[in-house]
Amino acid sequence: MKKCSNCGKEFPEAALKKMVQITGKKAHIKRICPFCQSIVLNNPTYYYLIEDKRQ
Repeated sequence: MKKCSNCGKEFPEAALKKMVQITGKKAHIKRICPFCQSIVLNNPTYYYLIEDKRQ
């Protein structure tokens, strides 16, 4: 169980989406729950994090 970076409620890790919030010249990785995603998607400073799985 991990906490949502936005609301602080605990969710299974599979339910949380990794997103990047860009503020100024910094990027912060956030875990966002399904409920907060609708709010965050309307914010232009958040982007989905796409991880490269090549090894």
